[in-house]
Amino acid sequence: MQLTDREREILATIIEAYIASAAPVASRAVAKRSHLDLSPASMRNVMADLTEKGLLEQPHTSAGRVPTSEAFRVYIDTMLPRPEPSKEVQERIARVLSEAGLEIKDILRQAGRILSDQSHQVSMILAPRYGSVRWKQIEFVLVRTGLVLVVLVLEGGIIQQKLIALEELVTADDLTKYANYLNELFSNRTVAEVRAHILRELRGARERLSDLCGRALSLVEEAFDKDGPQELYVDGTAYILRQPDFADLRAMREMFDVLDDRSKLLDILDRVMESNCLCVTLGKETPLQSGTDMGLVSSPYTIQGRSLGVISVMGPLRMDYAKVVPMVDYMARILTDILQKRLDQP
Repeated sequence: MQLTDREREILATIIEAYIASAAPVASRAVAKRSHLDLSPASMRNVMADLTEKGLLEQPHTSAGRVPTSEAFRVYIDTMLPRPEPSKEVQERIARVLSEAGLEIKDILRQAGRILSDQSHQVSMILAPRYGSVRWKQIEFVLVRTGLVLVVLVLEGGIIQQKLIALEELVTADDLTKYANYLNELFSNRTVAEVRAHILRELRGARERLSDLCGRALSLVEEAFDKDGPQELYVDGTAYILRQPDFADLRAMREMFDVLDDRSKLLDILDRVMESNCLCVTLGKETPLQSGTDMGLVSSPYTIQGRSLGVISVMGPLRMDYAKVVPMVDYMARILTDILQKRLDQP
């Protein structure tokens, strides 16, 4: 959409005023905030032109204007400043994540908590999809007779643990042999390749397999088969109650319904994973059904260029994108660095 320099400055001023106040913006307020030497009457004329272009709308009960989702799209794509998060925020992120422990799920939960606390919005962290992650090693620990702990270590320091009950008797020496066999067989293969190999071998000609091979593959298949749905960590839902955009009960209920619609949330985040870049999704661009337009700022975190999961901040359309976009981008880079450093460790 073609806008004059004057229209661009006025539109940015209106959007920033609306983000700050959550109230319709009057021409007199725009005249005071902008650097343009225009009278309120001239300002009203420009605002009328922006309204005709579908970038502003006027609530029936107000003389002011409210930016539309199309206006936010123009603002984000062409006018949004993207400074790095402040040094204080960067230091807090580094400190909290360094104290989160070794488990990737703990690091992701802390990352989500930081995002929601800093943005005062809802954060969502999509845990890694392991299909493209490479196998590093597996270990079987005999907890007691008939009960084995499976510890699977993937690249990036990702660890999966699962307790498996066995009907047949196995010894600690047996489990060591199984682990050695599997680690040699699957070294540097992706989890998706491992799954495919196991299914092909066990469901093809099980009788061909040696006892060692068959029992080892059966054990790791048992661990894989019980995988649940991909985890989605949500934090900051209490901030919904503080947003004037969700002040009435209906809008608040719709927002919580959106958060409960896991399939649509996963669909949106899957698209971000496929794009492999930071995405800002606004209003009707999302498949989410809500009477209040919303915005999502999402970015994948990666390992060796492959998307593993997604971090996202969701809030009302008038989110402070100048703050949220750089923060999400920075957090995604930090998580990527953490995973890459773990991958580089011997």
